Amino acid sequence: MPFCHPYHAYPSDFRRYTPEGLRQLTGNLEVVAHGWRTGPTATLLVTLLEYAKLWMPGKLPRAAVHLALGWLLFPFRYLDALLVNNPRAHILGNHHYLWLRKGALPPKQ
Repeated sequence: MPFCHPYHAYPSDFRRYTPEGLRQLTGNLEVVAHGWRTGPTATLLVTLLEYAKLWMPGKLPRAAVHLALGWLLFPFRYLDALLVNNPRAHILGNHHYLWLRKGALPPKQ
């Protein structure tokens, strides 16, 4: 689930839930695992990339900036590993996830 992520219209972009808001939608499903896929550094980098592309006049220059900046900025995403245990990192988290299970598993025989 995207959280602090720039707008992306492919195929549509209708919802952004907090982890707590997403849990409220689960009904009777059991939460098996939850967490953040990408953290605050990813949020900063993807926002910077999209901002730089705003200055480009056409598709080709935007694609060139996306490719060049994407390669230059990619290594900085590993800074999120340093923030993984920071209790406030979720404030700028980029994507979070819930793994759900429907009902209890039948006992093994």
